[in-house]
Amino acid sequence: MSEVKPNLFNILMYPTVKLGEKQALNRLLDNFESNDKFTPTTWGNSETTSVSYNRDEIIAKSFYDIPQISEVHLRRDKIVKYSGYFDLNSNLRSFLKFSFDKSMNGKYRKDFFELSDQIAETVKPRYGVTHISWPAVTPWQTEKERNHKWMNLSSYPVPVKFFPNGPLGIGMRTYLSGDILEMFGRDVIVKSPAVIKDLSWGGIRIDLVENPWESDLEHLLERWVEVMEYLNQVEVIAVPNFEDNMGVTFNPNNKWKDYMRN
Repeated sequence: MSEVKPNLFNILMYPTVKLGEKQALNRLLDNFESNDKFTPTTWGNSETTSVSYNRDEIIAKSFYDIPQISEVHLRRDKIVKYSGYFDLNSNLRSFLKFSFDKSMNGKYRKDFFELSDQIAETVKPRYGVTHISWPAVTPWQTEKERNHKWMNLSSYPVPVKFFPNGPLGIGMRTYLSGDILEMFGRDVIVKSPAVIKDLSWGGIRIDLVENPWESDLEHLLERWVEVMEYLNQVEVIAVPNFEDNMGVTFNPNNKWKDYMRN
């Protein structure tokens, strides 16, 4: 299993910082430009628009032009390829997502996680997951294969899954802060059998292992199961439902149900 190459690299976050403010937007663009392997090559205000990357143009269309844009899409088509977007508006549904192509050389994995930390420091996510996915066997035949499928799906908390169900789980690196960290309890989270770090901006970072970019799937999956068992016991993650050896759906736990009612 561990010899299979990854097929997806994702950074997903729910920002608490309004990226529609010039200082925050400039800082986020700095995050991508600080490493020439991640500097965008094109940008747009939707999935279907794409022009050469121009920071000044992004700032102008975000703050000065009428009408102002509501989201920014960034793409890169050199060496390290990626595409993604973030909302400029600030509310509980604000979202940031970047997917990196499977062709990314292994020597850039550490840089990938460093970029994730830089973005997190800028946007201060209430919940965020950075993860490398390996292709899972479908339908699964063993518990390990089932857990692998579960790990892939729970580490990809897109809005349509996250909002009704709460945090689906953790990835190789997970961030919590603000209302979500307060709801589950910092003291509860830090007792999990993971590598926990308090961050300067007020959130916490949960790594499955030290230096996750150096680990392989076999070791990551073992650690993921151990950490998820604890988080399930203390009702931090959504309740999984396993369907016909094929897929995983989720239901909210009691804490998230109470949170949504308030």
